[in-house]
Amino acid sequence: MEDKQNKGLRKGYTTGTCAAAASKAAAIAFLTRKKVKEVQITLPVGKAVIIPVHRCEIEKGRAIASIIKDAGDDPDVTNGAEIIVEFGVRSLELGVKKAFQFTHHASRITVYGGKGIGVVTKPGLAISAGEPAINPVPREMIENSIKEVLNFNSELRTLNSKLYLILSVPHGEELAKKTMNARLGIMGGVSILGTTGIVEPLSLSAYRHSITCAMDVARASGCKDIIFSTGRSSEKVAEEILKLPEEAFVLVGDHMGFALKEVKRQKSRVKRITIVGQFGKFSKLAAGHFETHCSDSSIELEFLAHLAKEAGAKKDIFESIKNANTARQVFFILREQGLESVYETVCNKVKVNAEKIVDSKTEIGCMLIGYDNEVVEKL
Repeated sequence: MEDKQNKGLRKGYTTGTCAAAASKAAAIAFLTRKKVKEVQITLPVGKAVIIPVHRCEIEKGRAIASIIKDAGDDPDVTNGAEIIVEFGVRSLELGVKKAFQFTHHASRITVYGGKGIGVVTKPGLAISAGEPAINPVPREMIENSIKEVLNFNSELRTLNSKLYLILSVPHGEELAKKTMNARLGIMGGVSILGTTGIVEPLSLSAYRHSITCAMDVARASGCKDIIFSTGRSSEKVAEEILKLPEEAFVLVGDHMGFALKEVKRQKSRVKRITIVGQFGKFSKLAAGHFETHCSDSSIELEFLAHLAKEAGAKKDIFESIKNANTARQVFFILREQGLESVYETVCNKVKVNAEKIVDSKTEIGCMLIGYDNEVVEKL
């Protein structure tokens, strides 16, 4: 996609846009018996774009078309994936999961999720359990694309046809392992996503969307105690200790502030949130920086040095903490100097800062995990 942001980064297309484009190309090829090199798609934002077709094959009773996903300069795990659509007349059972169905003129079109498309297995998401993970906006885009093609083929308007469309993503199951799909209960492949049709380069929207979905699943599963973890290592420790359902664990990464604001926005009936993480992330949260990616906030070494001073650290220790390379180094300096009380102070500050974000009715707890996977402090 040629559009650029001010920083010169290319935008890309969502899997939903690619699925709609492949659907349109396959339908045109099937109905006209001519191979398609490109298609025009209208995005949900109202913009018309032309997308090149990677593969187009015409066979008896069906046509197959594919689009290569171009995520622009966004580090999307599905970038470069082939989105394939098979379109034709249904005569036999296809052995794949039905996603949705619609009618247009005298034709009935059934859309299926094929190989590499995940299947929803838990409640709480926009798609019901048991259905392929093709989200509502992509479903609408696929339907509109097919209807547009049928409108330009008048001979089909009076033909009582049972048409089918199978959407698949080769290697989708492997790609899904790099996403949060399994945690959300989406098994066996990737999701077909997108609300605008466009992937913004280096945007945080996809990860934040997965956090919202995980919270929806937790709520639908009846979880009253939810665990927000900053990383997988610390989360594993919490899983071992807390013995809560897997739906209760939400890996928020660097977006603790977003997750806490979602609790307040959704007005979820969450009784307690426990924030779990290691000392590096906790030092940032304690200093009030709730978007903790390294590009968003520096390690608060001076902040930690002053906490150590308040706990009785001498000048040389204060300076060594202030000039440390990492928060991990500070963690061990504190332990060596008998200043473990700083751990509790950090946890208390994380708790107080989090309480300022969420509803006062939600209890906040903290669990600081050490670098040997031990619980250092628990509130």
